[in-house]
Amino acid sequence: MSRQNLIPLLFLLVLLPFFTTGCASPEEKKEAHFQKAMEYLQQDDLNSAIIELRNAAQIDPKYAAARYQLGLIYLKTGEAQNAFKELERAASLDPTNTDALMKTAEILFLGKQFNDSRTKVEKLLAEHPDNIEGLALMANLDMVENNFDQAEETINKALSLKNDLDRLYLIKAKVASARKQYDEAEKNLLKALEIDNKKLSNHQLLVAFYMSRKQQDKAEKRLQDMIVLFPESAWPNLDMASFYQQKGDFDKVEKHIQAAIAIEPDNPRFILMLADFYKKQRKYDLAEKAFKDAMAKSEVPLDIKAMLADFHIDLKKYKLATREVNEILAENSKNAKALLVKAKLMIKNGENTAALGILDELIKKQPRWAEAYYQKAIACLNNGDQELSLQAVTESLKYNKRNSSAHALLAHHNLRKADFKNAGREATIALRINPQNVRAAIILGQSLLYDKESAKALKLFKKMQEVLPDNIEIIHNLALAYLAQNDQQEAEKLFKKSLTMKPDYTPALAALVSLYVRNKKIDKAVAAVRQQVEKAPDATGHQILLANLLYRQKAYNEAADYFRKVQQQIPENPLTYIMLARIMEKTGKIRKAMEEYRSLIKQHPDSIQALMGLGTLQEQDNDDAGATATYKKILELNSQFAPAANNLAWLILKETNPDLGEALRLALLAKEKYPDNPNICDTLGFIHYKRKAYSLANSQFEQALKILPDEPTIRYHLALTLYQQGAKEQAIAELDRALTQAADFPEKQDAKALLKKWRQE
Repeated sequence: MSRQNLIPLLFLLVLLPFFTTGCASPEEKKEAHFQKAMEYLQQDDLNSAIIELRNAAQIDPKYAAARYQLGLIYLKTGEAQNAFKELERAASLDPTNTDALMKTAEILFLGKQFNDSRTKVEKLLAEHPDNIEGLALMANLDMVENNFDQAEETINKALSLKNDLDRLYLIKAKVASARKQYDEAEKNLLKALEIDNKKLSNHQLLVAFYMSRKQQDKAEKRLQDMIVLFPESAWPNLDMASFYQQKGDFDKVEKHIQAAIAIEPDNPRFILMLADFYKKQRKYDLAEKAFKDAMAKSEVPLDIKAMLADFHIDLKKYKLATREVNEILAENSKNAKALLVKAKLMIKNGENTAALGILDELIKKQPRWAEAYYQKAIACLNNGDQELSLQAVTESLKYNKRNSSAHALLAHHNLRKADFKNAGREATIALRINPQNVRAAIILGQSLLYDKESAKALKLFKKMQEVLPDNIEIIHNLALAYLAQNDQQEAEKLFKKSLTMKPDYTPALAALVSLYVRNKKIDKAVAAVRQQVEKAPDATGHQILLANLLYRQKAYNEAADYFRKVQQQIPENPLTYIMLARIMEKTGKIRKAMEEYRSLIKQHPDSIQALMGLGTLQEQDNDDAGATATYKKILELNSQFAPAANNLAWLILKETNPDLGEALRLALLAKEKYPDNPNICDTLGFIHYKRKAYSLANSQFEQALKILPDEPTIRYHLALTLYQQGAKEQAIAELDRALTQAADFPEKQDAKALLKKWRQE
């Protein structure tokens, strides 16, 4: 053959595989992909297997075998959502595939979707009543619902069908333990171990049972056996370390963590356990070394470097932590652990809003990250957003119930809401997790104190002071406990001790002032505060205390001087503006009072308190249009704010052609919030009067007069209503009573003229 003839032939041979592949049927193609996937599975190449199985499923979306194998691989890779989707599809395409149906039920069970899991299992057992796995899962579902009799019956049926499966005896032990049949539970755990002595988890469950029964000798013996039986596994030593941790034998804890590391010297996870142990033991140099050793062994050293930076925050080495975080983010700007530590540093520096921006992004990407939620809770608390803080810490505990600090923060929120029982419960949990959590111990004492169990609170704070004699917060709460026990002398002594230790500690000074005021020693209170202001001239809290006391004594000019001084130091504090406005109002300087409120509103445009103060003064200044606009602004911020709704309703009534429907809506809103408030009753009654619903008006005025019997305006309104109902003599009597009272009222001249007219009639 000539060279010229050879080239076309070679060209055809090269193209031949493309033509032959193109001729393959879809059935052949999907089978080829499936077989290739099985080969990859044998080589443990899961990613390639997934690609081939997806190709097969793309050719034939109803290819049940490919869907099933995909589901199994996703289970191996921990992608539960994808696994569930593929296995559920496989089970629907191939009703004979009981394993696919069973695994979807198990995924639902693990996801705590118990009703959906039960539906799947019931479907399986309806067709295959002797399916062992189905019976085992059904028994677990019955356990979840505390239906122990049914659980026992179901697991006994499974054992009657196959009595050599260790996991069935484990379920039976679980049922017995739930029913407090502890001998029966132990017997079944030992039976499971007899069936499979080489399964580490069977030994671990028996140890956990002994620990729950406080049978420490049995637990220790079993752990020692595990170390002998599984010499190549690090976990028996780690379990032994955990055992000694609970006993407080820390030398043995260290020994067994070191033994685990000796078995797997390249496992950074175990070295990090050693670092955590040293950190808790306050052996900070050893902890730092362990972190660095783990970093050297890790495939993701930046993550461990972020943990080291976090450790340095705990040691208050903020500059070092900042440098480490910056180094990590320079190398990988998206490193989540480093970003979390950066957020913590921002919170420490008071940059809470910026920290929240980082934390919200982290939570968006990892919505189950407990620590990110906890840091968000702290940032929100620092920003004064109590509700968002509460939501965030609740989410944090949903994903990590072992965070002592998170339980303490939840206890704080419960305490703030006066839910003292739950505050005490959360503080107790926090202390159980970490007995050194001082914040939790203080909240526990406070919850007892506020729940009127002052004797218990006193005992607790005394014990705490023995351990931490110089903790000023403990001393302060101990003083409050003495005060609750009516031991004023001891309380006063401790408040003074606190102020000697920390001259600018305003809580102690405020409590001391409260004690003097209670005993009607106002001059002594003023003297005590003046003395403390001299010792701590920069303590704005002291100055506010003094200003308030002077205000009570009607020393308005000096009080105003102190409020202005505080205002210069902390211009964002709304209290100073409000108090200055009140002083201006008291001294007849209405316009200046309004200026104070407007200054506050400029800084805090959403301050309902400031807006309400301004609106009230605008009414006093006969600026109805301005007051109307102000009250409307308040209701835009909070549509349910009753005082603004009531006042706006009254202003509407003063208009030439009032919108009585809108006035009624606003007054009813206010009435719903405060049904017994006499001013709101009066407003609602007068709206009914204007609408000629006189009997409804009467009932509101009468309700108001039960609380304010000497209020002439309300009697004047009642007189108007009675007159319209024909009760003229009673109306004249009410009007006469209104006018003979000493108090002045806006409608007095109208009332006089009306009384004269009615008497003439």
